[in-house]
Formats: sequence, C-alpha cells, structure tokens
Amino acid sequence: MTGIEYQHRRVPCRLIIFDKDGTLIDFTATWVPLIRKRVAFLLKRLEWNRELEAFLLKSWGIDPVSGKVDPRGPCPVSPRSDEIVIGTMALYQHGFPWDESKQWVTQAFDEADGDADWRKHVVPVEGIQTFLSRLKRDGFMTALATNDERKDTEAILNHLGVDSLFDMILCWGEVSPPKPHPETILTICRKLSIPPHETVMVGDSVTDMMMGKRAGVGLTVGILEGGVTPREELEKLADFVVHSIRDLTFYEI
Repeated sequence: MTGIEYQHRRVPCRLIIFDKDGTLIDFTATWVPLIRKRVAFLLKRLEWNRELEAFLLKSWGIDPVSGKVDPRGPCPVSPRSDEIVIGTMALYQHGFPWDESKQWVTQAFDEADGDADWRKHVVPVEGIQTFLSRLKRDGFMTALATNDERKDTEAILNHLGVDSLFDMILCWGEVSPPKPHPETILTICRKLSIPPHETVMVGDSVTDMMMGKRAGVGLTVGILEGGVTPREELEKLADFVVHSIRDLTFYEI
C-alpha cells in the first residue's frame, strides 16, 4: 500500500497528478522572460512604443515594471492559443486591423519561442528529478496535467530529464472541457485504472485545486515554491498547502 502523510494521518493513494508550470518549474523565472521576448519581437514589427509594450504585458497579466504575475490573470492558466488571441485583442484596441494583428502576434510568438531554444532556460523546482524518481521507485503512478501544448511540454520534460518518469501526460487540446473541468483528471484515472479517491492532485493554482475537488480526488495539495498564487488563495480550496514538493511525505507499506 502506498499513500501520503497529511496532518499527522496517512491517506492511501496510488496516483499522483502534477501540474507543470509553477509546480515542476518556476513559473515567473521561466515564462516572464519569454513573454517579454515575444513582446519585443512584436514591437519590432510595429513602432517601438513603451505604452503599447506596457499594455500588452498587462493584457497577459504581467506587471510591466516589477514583472509580477497576476495569479488569477490569463498568463498562469491560458494555453498559447488563448494568449495569441489576447495579444491580438490588445493590438486591435490600439487601432490595428484584427486579421493583421493576429498574424503579427502569431509570428512574434513563433520567433520568440524559436529564438536560442528558450526551453534550455527553463528553471526547474529544486530536486524535481530526484523527487519524481523516488515516487516511481516507491511504487506510485504519476501523471502530468498541463494547459501547455504537447510539443513544448515534451521538450521541457526531456530537457529536465523527467520525461520517462510519468505514466501519462495530458496537454492542452487533448481533453475537453479543459481545466478546471474535472475531465482531465477523470480521463487520467480511467486510462490508468485508478479511481479518483486514490489519487492526489498537486498544483500551484486555484484552477488545479478546483479541478481536483470537482473530480473527487482523495487529496488536493497546493504548492507555493514555483508558482504565483498566494498561500491564502490556495488555502481556500486545497486540503493543505506546502512551500515545496520536497515538503511532501509519502509512504510505502
């Protein structure tokens, strides 16, 4: 029997489902530089404008001065396709034609994402490879549920050396409806033949916790270290909140 220790009691579980951004990798350190680069590529095509730069960053939920990410804004939870629409709307609101704006934003994303292979600059949470390896060694099944696209997800996991440590990976567009609808978790549980009540959801966002609760998982765990959501927000929904995944204690009998 395997499980997780929680508030001085043991909760049996066989499957641990993780979010990616903010849980396995540092969200702000990884994504804010890339988004700033996307903006820079976009503004090269237009006339460099500090006001427009700030408006674009705010549209994606990033403070243009501090770089702080709004935990309930679009940036932490939106897939790439939604972020392109958000950028397109920002340009449209500044008087640019919609169709051209979408083309420019898409090209800026492609240029920035392909520039110097940004995935090599992904900042992992400390000890993530060791942590996941230990879970597998102890007999747990593991899965990844992310709103990122599969191409980028697989490249990031491969770069971190953890791609072989998941029994299943579900990415944006592979399940409908997406987070926070419970179907992502329910699909993983069905395919791995493990019921939700023997599953733990580990994530850094309110969306992750909502999804876990709606799916009826045995436990929802909020993580602070790599994310942007304040503890008080996570505590409203999570069964418990820890600073780091390294603070989690699992057992095997």
